[in-house]
Amino acid sequence: MREVRDEICEMAPQSWKQEIIEAIDVDILSEVLKSGNLDIDYLGRILEFSLVTLRRLSAPANDDEMMAIHQSLRKELDEICQTRDESNFSSVTAMIKGLRFILEQIQVLKQEISKARIRIMEPLLKGPTGVQYLRNAFANHHGSPSDANNSLPLTVQWLSSVWNCKDQEWQEHTISCSTLMSSGGPSQGFVPSTALRSGGSFLVKPNQDSISTSATDITGNQQPECKGERVDLLVRLGLLKLVSGVSGLTEEALPETFKLNLSRLRAVQAQIQKIIVTSVSILICRQTLLSERVITRPSDMESIVSKCIERLLGVLDSVENAGMEEIVESISDFANDSKEVVDTEKLRSRKAVIGRMLAKSLQAGDPVFERVSRAVYMAARGVVLGGSGPVGRKLAETALQQVGAAALTDSVVEAAEVLVVAATVSVSVHGPWYIHLTDNM
Repeated sequence: MREVRDEICEMAPQSWKQEIIEAIDVDILSEVLKSGNLDIDYLGRILEFSLVTLRRLSAPANDDEMMAIHQSLRKELDEICQTRDESNFSSVTAMIKGLRFILEQIQVLKQEISKARIRIMEPLLKGPTGVQYLRNAFANHHGSPSDANNSLPLTVQWLSSVWNCKDQEWQEHTISCSTLMSSGGPSQGFVPSTALRSGGSFLVKPNQDSISTSATDITGNQQPECKGERVDLLVRLGLLKLVSGVSGLTEEALPETFKLNLSRLRAVQAQIQKIIVTSVSILICRQTLLSERVITRPSDMESIVSKCIERLLGVLDSVENAGMEEIVESISDFANDSKEVVDTEKLRSRKAVIGRMLAKSLQAGDPVFERVSRAVYMAARGVVLGGSGPVGRKLAETALQQVGAAALTDSVVEAAEVLVVAATVSVSVHGPWYIHLTDNM
């Protein structure tokens, strides 16, 4: 009961608090309970006051719903109390049930209040006031921009790791954009050849659906491209390199300017690693189809691979810590797709071969792994620097086509957009610190 009183007081206006304290007097309640004479009427009045006060604190739009819920509770508690015996067990049960209900309603109301406060503050947080607030908070914790070299050692190290490669990365990006535009813009594509080290090159058909819809699917949520401004370029590339690492991100490895983004960046890193695993699996799936001569037409290849991708992504999304066995299972069954009748022994042999190829190809340093990782990095870079509009999406698709994984373009764009948003916000908030650091590099 004390918890109920304190929670209600915390949410209520100051002018209500005296009334609440008097109505829910814990000292009097304690004396009543110690007397051994359970005054159900007194306890009932406390419950009723608590319910009415909660209804007063709730939004008017919820009043009818809360009234109906409270009436239902009262009816239920009355029925329990009517079975009252000498031990008052039923009355105690009713009181506990009522208190539990009130505590649950308090938590619901606290969530409503929090959401309302966020809605009120949203215009401020999204505008210049919000940026200034975050900037002041960062300054209070890490000092002024002029002290950045001493107060932000991890940020210095992070920016320095990108400094020497930023010009080359930007040049590669601008050349890719020029090549894309000279070939007819984002609506045009080409058909590259893809092969594993074990041989068997094959043509990869461009994803026509993504080509035709890329310009129309992206509307209000389109993220901006990088114009080559030094700080913006460094932060975007720096974030991309952070999440492209094989080792899992830790708070100790993050620059001070992104400590609050650890969970978000970890999620992006997991998404990129999933894309790499899926891309390697696609290559192995294609290679197996060719080596076993399962398909006779290119369209059959794309149909089978598409369904294998769908199964694999379903496994990676739904099975926590999905391992090699689950991945092999999802990409080794061609019979249902190509109407091929495969005996058990042949399927077992195929799974064994795919398992060995996959285990080898997913090792850091393996040529296939390095090639796929590079293609996924280039795809993500296309969006991180080119934005999530038609140009950035086409750059991502072109890079993924090199490893036959153009079907994963949307996944790459989704992951890269998070990095663009994080980089844009950070440049707005931490710009003065970044400028001071880069001026001294």
